[in-house]
Amino acid sequence: MNDFTDSSRERALAEVLRTHPAVADAAVIESTDGRRLSARIVPDPGAAPMLHRSAALEAAGRLGDLSWHEPASGVRVAGFNRSETDFLHREIFAENAYFRHGITLPPGAVVVDVGANIGMFTLCAALHSPGARVIAVEPVAELAEAVALNAELHGVDATLLCGALGRAEGETEFTFYPNNSVMSGRFADASEDLAVLKGYLLTGQNAEKGAQLDRLVADRMRAEHRRVRVTTLACLADELELRHIDLLKIDVEKAEAEVLEGVGEALWPRIEQIVMEVHDTDGRLDTVLKELRSRGFEVAHEQDPRLLLTPCHNVYARRPEAAAGRALEAASASPFDGGPTQRELEQELRELIARSLPSAVPPDRFAVVADLAVVGGQPAAPGAVPDLADGSRTAILARIWAGLFGAEAVRPDADFFDLGGDSLTAVRLLAEVEAELGEGALAPDLIFTDSTFGALAAAMETDPLPGRAVS
Repeated sequence: MNDFTDSSRERALAEVLRTHPAVADAAVIESTDGRRLSARIVPDPGAAPMLHRSAALEAAGRLGDLSWHEPASGVRVAGFNRSETDFLHREIFAENAYFRHGITLPPGAVVVDVGANIGMFTLCAALHSPGARVIAVEPVAELAEAVALNAELHGVDATLLCGALGRAEGETEFTFYPNNSVMSGRFADASEDLAVLKGYLLTGQNAEKGAQLDRLVADRMRAEHRRVRVTTLACLADELELRHIDLLKIDVEKAEAEVLEGVGEALWPRIEQIVMEVHDTDGRLDTVLKELRSRGFEVAHEQDPRLLLTPCHNVYARRPEAAAGRALEAASASPFDGGPTQRELEQELRELIARSLPSAVPPDRFAVVADLAVVGGQPAAPGAVPDLADGSRTAILARIWAGLFGAEAVRPDADFFDLGGDSLTAVRLLAEVEAELGEGALAPDLIFTDSTFGALAAAMETDPLPGRAVS
């Protein structure tokens, strides 16, 4: 039996939420249909500075088309899609892909991040080197905005160049893949890039070829063509008065040779370390290795096992004298120190409610806001677990979802990626949905953009299937 009237229940829940040290203020609101409760949380600037700053940035309209992602404990960044953010975090932080083979940074290092994407390596470099100065270079304006936002969120000294580096100044054609931005580049080739992405996915456990994989890859590789300005690293160094560069990181999708050609003879001796991705086509890897050795670098290279079916290799170059006195291997970067993520805070608040008000039903949804007058703009998800036997599209999705993640995961707020889903799981989800409802029942892109069960179910119920009316 519930011990609360509706209004007293909401007040009591809000009072409990305010007792958490990371909560400066809170409100609990009932939905118009009376079926759901939502909580709005104002983070405490001292106990939850990361959430406090992110709420302020969002309230100021800085988030735009980006969304907040939390790929690991203590980590919150702005990005375009969850799967890419998870990939970048795993590669850069969890696997420490760039700080290997003796690559390390002193405090206050100067780092040039060429091909910064959303700024994940910019953040990583700053964590490895307290007081670092990072110059982030990113040609895609939307991604450059993410770099600026993430640097501000985490207090990183980052100078941003929205443009590309090459062998000479000017402009160039650029291909942007909005759904797979890490493969965007000047020398994008649709057939080559499709093959690279498919090769990467096929190295995953339980990967299967098929029409669903082909459609998922095609959706990920939808292209937009733009013109971007180009400068050289030599010109950039002169403009910013860079007397030396402790680490030059290059990840520019087949344009790496052009970046090196723009270094200039005067700048080469002032670069101490280089980490770069090289696409080994037409002997490019061997050419790059010879160039770096001729410039006095000790060089190593390796290939990620998941990229064995692709031409992508990582190259690590350092000057022997630069490494003198440093540890042979860089220590892992310290974790972000900004208090709890929203996911962590929500879990703590649910536990707090369970202890303090065991008879109360906790809110279905928690939103972090700068002010209680701000209402989150996310669409409301279906409020009840569907009847798995009623034959609706939501029920069909629920049965498939339960088969992938377990029956307890069939709830509106359950997130595909939080449950462990990835691109290969998306292929399986798509295949099973289409086996029951036909091709087009679930747009592949939705899995990566609206990844909760409730949002996917709502989209499937709203969008009529080919040849069918909405029930």
